[in-house]
Amino acid sequence: MAVETMYFSACALLSLAVIGWCVFSVASGTILYLSMLTTNNATLETEKMRDAERASTMYAHTKDPLVMEPLEAAKERWYARRETGEIGRHEILSRDGLRLCGYSWAPEANARGKAARAPGRVVVLVHGFMDSAAGMGYLAEAYHEDGWTVFAMDQRAHGESEGTKRTMGVREASDLALWIDWLSAREGNAFVCVHGISMGGATALLYAGNPRRVHPSVRCIVSDSSYASYTEAMTRVLVEAVKNRFLAASIVRGASLASLAVSGVRFGAMRPDLAARRVRLPVCYFHGAGDVLVPVGSVRGLLHNGMKPGNECVVVPQAPHIGAYFYAPDLYMDKIRDFSRRNT
Repeated sequence: MAVETMYFSACALLSLAVIGWCVFSVASGTILYLSMLTTNNATLETEKMRDAERASTMYAHTKDPLVMEPLEAAKERWYARRETGEIGRHEILSRDGLRLCGYSWAPEANARGKAARAPGRVVVLVHGFMDSAAGMGYLAEAYHEDGWTVFAMDQRAHGESEGTKRTMGVREASDLALWIDWLSAREGNAFVCVHGISMGGATALLYAGNPRRVHPSVRCIVSDSSYASYTEAMTRVLVEAVKNRFLAASIVRGASLASLAVSGVRFGAMRPDLAARRVRLPVCYFHGAGDVLVPVGSVRGLLHNGMKPGNECVVVPQAPHIGAYFYAPDLYMDKIRDFSRRNT
């Protein structure tokens, strides 16, 4: 009887421990999810992110003057062009009723009044996490100088677009599809290139990974610094904070459940590496060899699945997260020029 009592007591304690750990994981994961992937005021998120980043080596790129100084200067020029009306503002409604904002910048006219442009070429720029279309100002200028029509979107819950829940490219890919349909109707028979950075690169791949919704005008994808699996990426970041992989993985599982409950999208759906297998368009991947937030080693699955005939991968030495352009701007744009010409 004593042995049986001890056995049942041990089982009860073990059950309580498991239940307690599950409650802890869900509670901690919910806090993580609410703090990272929801917002009530997206326009303030960039400053909030900067404050949080100062304590983490994962976000070394935000302290790199070679990246941040030209990026911030281009942002200021972007806002100035918006003030003068050179860059136009547009709105559409998402499928779930959110007001989404986007911005267009037409090529300049030459002396004879004709557009000094690459005929019918449109680039759609998709920004990264906790940023906005203005953060793509440096690429907007590079493409605009080459004669492209530039369109940049504020992803949902970012910039001036509505929304309080972020799904790391999943719902955002559906929004991108709506913008491309809108652009194609506006621009006619144009050659469209989608160029995304970080989370924006994931959005581009998740969009292209569903061939049924890809508009025929979209001819190629450029994905720079995209994560491969959000579960793995978030676990890596959390391991740095808690110094224990099992603990970090448990909290991330709880955050995934919270995401599913609140937004309807679990972390398992945030998989650009799986989407890359289904992409039928040519893709040019950029990544920095010095990226510590999304290391090249952690996106091997993405690059392996995405390396098909006609695709390219450019790894820039020493470049941090989102730093490939800033560390090698001539190489970066030369690759894009060659890549777009080959897919015209």
